[in-house]
Amino acid sequence: MKASVLLPLFALFAAGCSHCPVCGASWDAAERERIAAELAAKPAVPPVTVRGSVTTLERAPLLPTYRLRLRLLDLSSGDVLAESETSGLASMPHFFELTCPGESIRPNGSYGLAGELLAGDEAIFRTDTQYRVLTRGAGRSADLVLVRAPR
Repeated sequence: MKASVLLPLFALFAAGCSHCPVCGASWDAAERERIAAELAAKPAVPPVTVRGSVTTLERAPLLPTYRLRLRLLDLSSGDVLAESETSGLASMPHFFELTCPGESIRPNGSYGLAGELLAGDEAIFRTDTQYRVLTRGAGRSADLVLVRAPR
């Protein structure tokens, strides 16, 4: 190439030009537009809802101050994807729904439900089994059984 062609190109790179020499758009703006177009082209992932029931293994009185805490967990990372807390339970079984963003569920991930019946900050009943849901052949519902928590 001739020096007359290389010199202007070298000057552009040396000056740190961040604009397209053809259209004048900023490289950063072009990259943002490309990413926005890709995101707009992807279909929205609907939220995922898990339903089920909770009961205790043994009969126990339900005081109005007891709280039932349920969590949908990513079993590989331990992250809580959805959580609910209910107080003033009248009776068991208690029926529930937990909803999480659909994009947080990976087809090859492992997900489970955990529950606790709390008196203050102390668990008096809790799940002692992994109740798997959503992937690896598990459905979108589970019936949790809480056992007395060790003291």
